[in-house]
Amino acid sequence: MKKTFLTLCLALTAVVTINAANQTYYGTSVVTNSGSTLTSNDAEVVISEENNLNAITFIVSQFGIGNVTFENLPSATAGGIKVYSAERDVVIGSQHHRAVLLVRTIDAMLTANVVVPDADITIWFDNVYDHFQLPNSGFEAWTASTGEPDRWHGFKSAGGTYASTSAALVKLEKSQDVRAGATGYSAVMTANSIIGIVANGTMTNGRLMAGAMNASSTSNHAEMDKTSTETDANGDLFYMPLYAKPDVFNVWMKYTQGTANANNKASVSVKTFDGTYYQEPVDMVYTNLSGSIVGGQIPAGDWTHYSFPFDYDSYAANGAASEAIFVTFSTNGNPGQGSKNDALYVDDMQLVYLGEMTDLRYQGTTIQGWNPAVKAYNMDITGEPNLDDFTAAIEGVSAVLTKTMEQNADGSYRIALTVVSADLQTANCYVINVAAPAAIIGDVDNDGSVTIGDVTTLIDCLLGGGEVILPNADLDGDSKITIADVTSLIDKLLGGN
Repeated sequence: MKKTFLTLCLALTAVVTINAANQTYYGTSVVTNSGSTLTSNDAEVVISEENNLNAITFIVSQFGIGNVTFENLPSATAGGIKVYSAERDVVIGSQHHRAVLLVRTIDAMLTANVVVPDADITIWFDNVYDHFQLPNSGFEAWTASTGEPDRWHGFKSAGGTYASTSAALVKLEKSQDVRAGATGYSAVMTANSIIGIVANGTMTNGRLMAGAMNASSTSNHAEMDKTSTETDANGDLFYMPLYAKPDVFNVWMKYTQGTANANNKASVSVKTFDGTYYQEPVDMVYTNLSGSIVGGQIPAGDWTHYSFPFDYDSYAANGAASEAIFVTFSTNGNPGQGSKNDALYVDDMQLVYLGEMTDLRYQGTTIQGWNPAVKAYNMDITGEPNLDDFTAAIEGVSAVLTKTMEQNADGSYRIALTVVSADLQTANCYVINVAAPAAIIGDVDNDGSVTIGDVTTLIDCLLGGGEVILPNADLDGDSKITIADVTSLIDKLLGGN
């Protein structure tokens, strides 16, 4: 049964009912059952509005598997990200299971996770990953007539007076030299020497300009500008938009030298900025930057995984938006300072968006037993919980925190605080289960205290004028509301038993 369910789930469609017009999302669905995983690349998610039910249904139509439906879902929105988080009883096939749902959306992007612990099933849907990553980040696509990797550029697509000369001498090529455990291709740029002047191998997602014979002239640079309409051999702009600030830039690189020199290092530069004109090496002070990676100097050596954090604080005074990302690799960090045949190999880039919780508090104090690895906690709180009393510290420059609260049928509460990374790929949900408030005997009107108003309310009830809260109103414990309860309540107010 489990294997059949696993196979059929790959055709799943998730129907999400929220306050929005009908919209279909196409993406990837991954279903895991008892440790076995299968992937479908043409899964769909349909979001529609129907009676404001906030119902989400995962549909598996074949062989009577049936629908997996979550109903009456609480939602919260923060930073443009909308989150549904709930635990519900659901039917899978003919069996009842307890399942946890987490759905997060932003604009036209959506991810969804369903976990069914007792059946060892998880369902995951995603249509957003490429929105937040560098295109062709693994350098597997090489369709451009220039021979350059798609969306990445060397001197064959350069502009400037000396572009053709540079294109003939400085190489950017496909390589099958890849890191251990990888397959496919990497990109390699190689330095050359022109009448004794070293021309560094360079690759950028912007455009290279070869404007001078002097290697150190800023007329030789990489540039990016959102107003430019020029395109590369594939018809793509020399521009790369950014949807949110990443926290870390990961990349694999290998650097070999034509002439060994420990002082010479390759370089990688990653800048976030508002999309208006920017170049490197710079020719002036630019105030349109919003962030930059820390580090970027690469010593000679075999394939190594590098992880560079982004620094945004140093650029905060610019007040610049993060609308574009500008990446440049070079066989040497200083123009003309390397050696002929210096080669820099690059592969498998990744932008990392964090979404972690580092502290969970109630009324300003860390909750008892807090541990980031523990996802559920139990608390006793007098009266109805206040969602504002729950706060959290989170990690991730673009991560957001959402909070929801729902009351269960037994009067207890489920409070969920969810940290979601900007790319929607990471979501950490922490649940606080709050026991139903203990009854306050004599608090007939349920306002949290026993007053003369409760006597009035109880008398009105006996006269047929209203309702009271049980068991609060049954002061003598006989499971009935009578005049004796009024007498007991008055005694209670006067200090009696």
